[in-house]
Amino acid sequence: MNVHATEIVHSQGFGQLEIQNQPKKNQFPLLKFPRVVLLECIENLDVLEIILFSLLSKRAKEIAKLVHWTPLDICLRTESPIEIHLKCPIYPYMEWIIEFNEEKESSEYPYFESYQTGPTVEHFLFLEYNGNAIEDSKQMTEHICEVFRSPVSGVDIGEESLIEWISKFQPMFRKVWIWDDVITSVETLSRVLNDLKVTDYVFLGSVAIDEKFQIRVPIPAQHISIRNSYWLTLSSILNGTNSMIRLHGSKLAPKDINTILKEWKMGSKLCNLEYLEIDTVAFQDAESYTNEILKDLDWTDGDENDGRPTTVKLDGEWTDTLPQVETVRNLTGCRGMIGSIFKTFGIFEDGKLELCFYFQVWSRQN
Repeated sequence: MNVHATEIVHSQGFGQLEIQNQPKKNQFPLLKFPRVVLLECIENLDVLEIILFSLLSKRAKEIAKLVHWTPLDICLRTESPIEIHLKCPIYPYMEWIIEFNEEKESSEYPYFESYQTGPTVEHFLFLEYNGNAIEDSKQMTEHICEVFRSPVSGVDIGEESLIEWISKFQPMFRKVWIWDDVITSVETLSRVLNDLKVTDYVFLGSVAIDEKFQIRVPIPAQHISIRNSYWLTLSSILNGTNSMIRLHGSKLAPKDINTILKEWKMGSKLCNLEYLEIDTVAFQDAESYTNEILKDLDWTDGDENDGRPTTVKLDGEWTDTLPQVETVRNLTGCRGMIGSIFKTFGIFEDGKLELCFYFQVWSRQN
């Protein structure tokens, strides 16, 4: 089905697209079809064609909403280039991407391109970057959500202004990424932690706030990854239900990590914990630091052939290979799970010790 039965022109309207019902030669008036025929036609359109059809007019949008589409996985990415990523569960090797682009002459927009990498095919709709692509992408995202009756599953935030919009637009997200220096005040960080409800994965980049600021409440997402995480305290971790925690630039002391391990071993807290990674600066030698972490813990030496997994799934999707180390210590939890402790370290130019501590929970049955 050729959706180009209409003329697409640039304007200052929605998403810089104004689609006019002006049939041209070799085109036909699609919207004049009987509703039953029209619905059957648009059911066979590609995802990007459906979106363009729904932009024809208010009537076209209402007609598109009548079809019971398979819900889409919608992700808005606002780092350059600004893109809206769409996936459909019944087409696992296909992705549709709307990108706001500034590489072509204005007269060439909008245009389509497709790329294949292995079994995966990406279909692009390129729209011109007109200086207000953030606002255009927000409006387009809202439109797609309404037509396909699908929520936004993930959003990455490159501007502070987006935080208020997404917290008002939708009460809950599966995944949220907030990049470095987007959060510039304690008030904004508090708004993120209080107003954004995230179920699966949260990434928080470096924040430009008072280094004396701390939080003691947990971050309620399964997986959390925080850069420059000096403000996250032991209480926040112990009172949380996170399964994966990655902290870079942490100020947790060895005794704090020791407490985390003891609480996990007793089973009273951290029952969901599967993976913990803490990157910090150690102000003592590596041996003393490690001894303080392991103090009063009944650990055993790990064997490289004991079945411990060598990879970890970091955000539910992409997998990372764990470092190869000479020494692994194992703890046994109250439910028979094994917690493997290991570390890597390096030396900064000023002589300080950079230490990365890992705690991996696994089962011999797996």
